[in-house]
Amino acid sequence: MALFDRVRAEPSYNTRAVVRRTGVPADTFRAWERRYGLPQPARSPGNQRLYSDRDVAIISWLRDQTRAGLIVSQAVALFRAQEGAAAAGVSDAAASGAAGGDPAAGLRDEVVAALVRFDAARADRAVEAALAVAPVEDVCLRVLQPALYEIGHRWARGEVGIGVEHFASAFVLRRLGTMFDASQPEVGRGPVIAACVEGEQHEVGLVVLSLFLSRRGFRVVYLGADLPLDDLIEAVRRVRPPLVLLSASTPGSVGPLTRAARALRDQVVPGPMIGYGGQVFLLRPELREEVEGVFLGRDAEEAVTSVDRVLAESVA
Repeated sequence: MALFDRVRAEPSYNTRAVVRRTGVPADTFRAWERRYGLPQPARSPGNQRLYSDRDVAIISWLRDQTRAGLIVSQAVALFRAQEGAAAAGVSDAAASGAAGGDPAAGLRDEVVAALVRFDAARADRAVEAALAVAPVEDVCLRVLQPALYEIGHRWARGEVGIGVEHFASAFVLRRLGTMFDASQPEVGRGPVIAACVEGEQHEVGLVVLSLFLSRRGFRVVYLGADLPLDDLIEAVRRVRPPLVLLSASTPGSVGPLTRAARALRDQVVPGPMIGYGGQVFLLRPELREEVEGVFLGRDAEEAVTSVDRVLAESVA
């Protein structure tokens, strides 16, 4: 159900009555009307604004959201996301989670439920609802990645087929790619090269890190999954980055990552610093001892801090 579907829409109140009922100055909600199309008052025969109970409820809701810390454009975006989600069938639990101050509450489960049904449109609406009220970083770490992990766990338990897992991965990568492209990764300090080593197909974590770095002002040259070592070396020779980021998620990828770090040290002069990460280094921390480089941390937020520190130390 949309936010105010059950509230009367018949125009009943003049501007002064709305001010009394909401405590919001007339100039304020008239500005909201001009800029965002909310509220949507009717007009009397004398061209005076007439507001319905629904308009009053919307003004009061926007007032409460701005008092809670949102800017009005964010509050309007949240309102429209929830209205659109309700019209499309996004659950009340997910919508109320976003409205209640925790944008990720319920939305991860909504994305999972949609992707299990191969419903990308519904998953898109849930992601948009989260983006309306939360930073990109929170949506990545608390909605998109956990949704993908949950589907992976369901596949491992035999609850969904591999087609669902592939569909979900493609959806998440597509959403991340869109945000990455919009972040202008071609400009900024660095550059930083990011790649998954040869044989490593799981690139979601590396895309998230690349997105975070781009949003923090780094120029990121993203080379993607399963990159042959010779091609990585050639790219590093041409770009001359001070830092190369390598990712491995399975035990079988640790060897190629270790060899890649060593080859970059031996075959590129001056050799770049190596930062690395991936799920396997969290599950088996002892494998970090095999890699000549800097372990970046448990997630993309920690990795961005590590990249900042490593590059600052290289300049000092």
